[in-house]
Amino acid sequence: MNISTEYPSNNISENVSDLDKYALLKEINDAAALRFLPVIVFLFVLMVCGIFGNILVVIVYLRKRTKLSPDFFILNLAFLDLLTCVIGIPVEIADLRFPYMFYAPAACKLLRTIESLSGMGSALTLVAISIDRYKRICRLGQHFNNSTVKKLCVGSVVMGVVIGWPAAVVFGKKTVDVGIPGVYGEDCSTADEMRKTIYPLLYYSAIMLCFVISVFFVIFVYVRISIFIRKGISLKRQRSNEPMSTYSMNVHYIADENTSGSCPSQAHPMLETTPQHRRRQMNSTRVTRTTTIFVAVTVAFILSYLPFLIIMIIRNIKKDIEVNMSHETEVVYKFFSKSYFVNNAINPLIYSFLNRRFRTDVKTLLRCNRQS
Repeated sequence: MNISTEYPSNNISENVSDLDKYALLKEINDAAALRFLPVIVFLFVLMVCGIFGNILVVIVYLRKRTKLSPDFFILNLAFLDLLTCVIGIPVEIADLRFPYMFYAPAACKLLRTIESLSGMGSALTLVAISIDRYKRICRLGQHFNNSTVKKLCVGSVVMGVVIGWPAAVVFGKKTVDVGIPGVYGEDCSTADEMRKTIYPLLYYSAIMLCFVISVFFVIFVYVRISIFIRKGISLKRQRSNEPMSTYSMNVHYIADENTSGSCPSQAHPMLETTPQHRRRQMNSTRVTRTTTIFVAVTVAFILSYLPFLIIMIIRNIKKDIEVNMSHETEVVYKFFSKSYFVNNAINPLIYSFLNRRFRTDVKTLLRCNRQS
């Protein structure tokens, strides 16, 4: 980034011995922080919405007397998002407020580790969710039971730790040349001792590989589900003029979101005789509202991470991308590099729009707290 435009080097070089280097660095730091104010406000809004929203999600789903397999998936995502909103985003805001005076390498390592843990844990949870949706819709109502879902949630967090722990080694104190002789800042980025090694590239490659595999796997699964649904709809239309006896000979099952088993015997057979029930249960491949919610969560996850990953790829290809970057471009660059935090705040909004039961439970919870 170009700082010499504000502090001409010919004047500074003559008088640097007479200046308080700390005061000069602080002035440069505050000027950069002021430029990053829109990004700081953006992250602050995400932090507040994420903390409030995910706490509501955790409370609502923990209060449920009977928890279904989707509830545990939602709780796992909420815990990971809440971890980032409580620890990750505040440290990220501090880094933006002190872009050249971030004297807390331990906090930097914690921040990057939490980010990696949350991101990979969420990605693997979404993979497990997609498999559960596939089993429920395409395998005659089979799905993971609660015990299996709990193990999958714990496993996703453990794998997130395994994949993300190198961040504690790769990141740390980065010495920044602010363009003034004898004045250097410190930033939370790739540690100085790691910058000329292959480890940052290996770390980013591993993260990118896991992300790409997870995304393509989830997309593949939901495409298979979509194809199955289309075939089911087409088959239903072909049979729409057949007598009821034909339906009786073709028994189909659809998973019930209120069951916690994993076998077709717990699904509902389409043997209803009344026209109302026949219309309601005719399509054994219909997508439940829960599946729609999980698809929306997956799409939000992918879209929120894409700008960040693009920036990371460009930065690793072009090492000096931030050198001589204009102030306006630098702010846009910061927005893109922090885009993944949207994922940690948006899920409660998705639940609010797509889950009527969740809205009702939240209103009941808030009403009870107000009365008490």
